[in-house]
Amino acid sequence: MARLSIGTNPIQATRPNKNRLSLSVQFLPAGIIVGNTGLIFGKFGSAPKADPLSNTWDFVLNPGATEGTNLDESLAKAPLTEDLWLISDTADQIVSLTERYVPENNVKTE
Repeated sequence: MARLSIGTNPIQATRPNKNRLSLSVQFLPAGIIVGNTGLIFGKFGSAPKADPLSNTWDFVLNPGATEGTNLDESLAKAPLTEDLWLISDTADQIVSLTERYVPENNVKTE
């Protein structure tokens, strides 16, 4: 688990990884990180805009919310193996990011 500071410029939070089994992003609540009061916008594959009216994001988090997935290992091509980009409408928002991968001796080939 990593903690990342998300600002008003998009950051690449994860790199593409075909061996990713799960991914979870939690926007830590203001009760834990006092300054967490904005919105976090996330997009797989490219950088989103920090605008609720935009169609450039895959998900939006408010403080305390979580976005995550457990990928089905039977899928030939899991959609969330791309890189993840995050941006906030407010500076210095803290998220927790957790990824889980296929064990090294059982690498996906597709």
